[in-house]
Amino acid sequence: MKTPSTRKSGGGLGRIVLYGALSTALLMALYAGNLLLAAQGLALNNESIWYAVRSSGIVAYLLLAASTAWGLVLTSKIARRWTSPALALELHTYLAWTAIGMTVYHAYLLLFSDYFDFGVIDLLLPFVGPYEPLAVGMGILGVYLMILTSASFYAIQRIGYKTFRAVHYLTYAAFVLATAHSWLAGTDSELLNPLYLAVSIGILWLTLLRVLAASRRARGIARDEGKNSQPSYTF
Repeated sequence: MKTPSTRKSGGGLGRIVLYGALSTALLMALYAGNLLLAAQGLALNNESIWYAVRSSGIVAYLLLAASTAWGLVLTSKIARRWTSPALALELHTYLAWTAIGMTVYHAYLLLFSDYFDFGVIDLLLPFVGPYEPLAVGMGILGVYLMILTSASFYAIQRIGYKTFRAVHYLTYAAFVLATAHSWLAGTDSELLNPLYLAVSIGILWLTLLRVLAASRRARGIARDEGKNSQPSYTF
């Protein structure tokens, strides 16, 4: 199996850290500005904020599902037929970081809502928030796993491909945590539960296909090695 390209590993991670730091500074500045406006009686419309919270959460979940699904088909014949391996990997990385960015934005908007009294610490530490602490805590853990697995792309040369693959399996845990969070914490659960169920079944189906394909490859390699190890006779 070919290892993913690490051509831009150092620079890519440096840019992500820089963009993340700048985005964090901007978001906190906007939050501070909102606090000043609220002190003057000019707070943002709470209902509009709540709509933004809900919609950004749905988009974040769908982006994570797309990233997970594309990662499952990344090494398949279909992916190689559609595009080059380098472009396929870039698309997977792009979807993963976009999902992380939208998830952070989804959590950040809770700071502006008056429906629940979320603080910065509540969004950083799992299981301590004022609303559905278990469900929200699972979402926070899912974000940390998403960041870990996405950042591992840029450390392949240091940790080795086997370790990278082991870390990348945590994507499944991140997806399960995100699904549980959406199912349990979402205020539109009755409407969106069929979507979460359909997406989860799709991911499970792709996972089974990948396991079966890997099993067939392993049997084929073992069969070929068995044939090569048999003695040959010349008459």
